[in-house]
Amino acid sequence: MNEVLRNMEAWCSEREVCILEAKIKMRKWNVSEADSDKIISSLIKSGYIDEERYAKAFASDKLILDKWGPQKVRQALKQKGIKEVLISKAISEKNINQEAVISELLSKKIKSFNKLSGNEIYAKLMRFGLSRGFDYSLVSKYAGKLSGNPEM
Repeated sequence: MNEVLRNMEAWCSEREVCILEAKIKMRKWNVSEADSDKIISSLIKSGYIDEERYAKAFASDKLILDKWGPQKVRQALKQKGIKEVLISKAISEKNINQEAVISELLSKKIKSFNKLSGNEIYAKLMRFGLSRGFDYSLVSKYAGKLSGNPEM
């Protein structure tokens, strides 16, 4: 168990890790559930695992670098077992200008469309913007402007 703990400490010191990721890693190493729980408790006490820090780093990377919308970030963090209060805090601390981001993303995306009608462009932009995790009304606003269908 001490060797697994040392390996986990080394892994956690290289990157931010949440509890779920640590459990999955140890499951792959065939560590028992009881030992896994003890190791995770130790990692938390030592500061190697901090779910609030993880949520903030994850949200920052995805919102700023990958240009995900807040809904996609929220869903991804939920799947990693992060508490809703930590998710909300992490997303709200990254005060991104969603309008600027979605406008930029959709403007780039529309350049890849050839010979499509306004409705087809609108539909493709909507699917793309929503898949990136942005609010429906925000995506609709910019997809409508870019497709020439502002009433949509």
